[in-house]
Amino acid sequence: MTWFAFLLFACARPAAVSASAPSADSREILVLHTNDQHGHYLPERAPWLDGEPAIGGTVLLDQYIRGARQSHGAERTLLLDGGDLLSGTPLTDMEVRGSKGGAMLDVLELLGYDAWAIGNHELDKGWQNTSAFVASSKVQVLSANLVKNNGEMAFPGQASSKVYTLGDIRVGVIGATTEGMEHLVSKSAFDGLDIQPVLQAVAPEVARLRPQVDLVVLLTHIGVEEDQAIADAVPGIDLIVGGHSHTYQTPAIQTGSTWIVQAGSYARSLGTLQIRVGEQGGIESLEYTLVDLLPSAAPAEPRPEVQAMVAGYDEQIRAFYDVEIGTCSQTLTRDYHRQSPLGSWATDMLRAETGTDLAMYNGGGLRSDLPEGTILRRDLYNIFPFGNEVVTFQITGTELMALLLANVMAAEEESRGAIQISGASLIWREVMGAPEVVEIQVNGASLEPERLYTVATNTYVVDQAARYLAGAAPKDVRPTGQSVFDLADQHISRIGEVSPPADARLTRLP
Repeated sequence: MTWFAFLLFACARPAAVSASAPSADSREILVLHTNDQHGHYLPERAPWLDGEPAIGGTVLLDQYIRGARQSHGAERTLLLDGGDLLSGTPLTDMEVRGSKGGAMLDVLELLGYDAWAIGNHELDKGWQNTSAFVASSKVQVLSANLVKNNGEMAFPGQASSKVYTLGDIRVGVIGATTEGMEHLVSKSAFDGLDIQPVLQAVAPEVARLRPQVDLVVLLTHIGVEEDQAIADAVPGIDLIVGGHSHTYQTPAIQTGSTWIVQAGSYARSLGTLQIRVGEQGGIESLEYTLVDLLPSAAPAEPRPEVQAMVAGYDEQIRAFYDVEIGTCSQTLTRDYHRQSPLGSWATDMLRAETGTDLAMYNGGGLRSDLPEGTILRRDLYNIFPFGNEVVTFQITGTELMALLLANVMAAEEESRGAIQISGASLIWREVMGAPEVVEIQVNGASLEPERLYTVATNTYVVDQAARYLAGAAPKDVRPTGQSVFDLADQHISRIGEVSPPADARLTRLP
């Protein structure tokens, strides 16, 4: 029975089944892959399945990986992850093995991963944390294009590539990280680092490895469209195992002679590639299945040591995060492109806790809605998972007006995420295709162009001022020493109840 047939058989049955005997074909290997786990160690909702059941998580992922290895032979199986292990659940904020998020290294090592690529969210906790995280990984960490300013590898233990021997097959795996890092992480986290163009870093590594191996695999955290562009531009890549865009990619994409796969996100699915390698190298044939990790079809029993690890971490997390801190009268929703109820509440909260004239927040930084009913500390973490520090700065009235108008244009064009705002209101109308100010007020008074107003926000917005603040140069930037999550926890614990703000912030006249 082939691995592909085994999967169809397993997924068709409600109970776990035994794995078939390993294949005797010495030219066949199995590549398994995940990406964008973001610390999701428990089953998560799968909106693409009927009834949206909760699937996956670390225990089930291990069961499916072991079933695959039993079916095909562990010595001819390669297990890869396309990056963004961190930021998403409280597990990635726990201090383990000398770094926040170190528990994810426990996961990778216990499940037997062979390599993982550095994603942008690996730097969310700061450069020093990333360095400790990468250095303590016993699983090979790959990125050919994330380097120091002097061109050396960015972190201890990181490599551009590694060659794996799977039976008679030699596989060269090259890592790559998204080029947008300078816009995706804080300036302090990226201090002293450089992100080279993927093409520039990968092409010579492919040329170097090609004569030495049977297969060249590119393990990326750049997104599926960029994967296709690299496949078009660089000859000699047999397979691209991707991440970053959270793409539930099925079937596999073929661009020229290069195959491209990606396995969604949050450890809910496992990509499985049964590959037959030609006598002269390259992919002779390929069967790809993106397997949803359903509890009813797990091909192996859960391992007690994996269950114990997950239960131990979960107990610690629940003790702190599953604590009631208040109530919400109505669900507060997000809107990436426009002012939203959650954005209004979040900025009101920042302004109340810091005593500033204004508060601002990037819409993309609000990662979950605040549901109606009981508020748990976990709900706040789901909204503010990145650990960004609250900072204050000053902005002139003229700069504020430009920012508000730029926000209006961005919302109309949906060209970027909106800056959520508190303390200011704009009434505007469109004149000859452009927004015209009718009135701007700051805390109920008319805007004063030359006045300096104080603003509370997060470090990411200040770092990305050119992108979010319409050219305004933040003045007198002062750290508060507290994260957004900490202030939100403090705020709700004090007031007890949350209601959606009723005031209009941006109003368009007919």
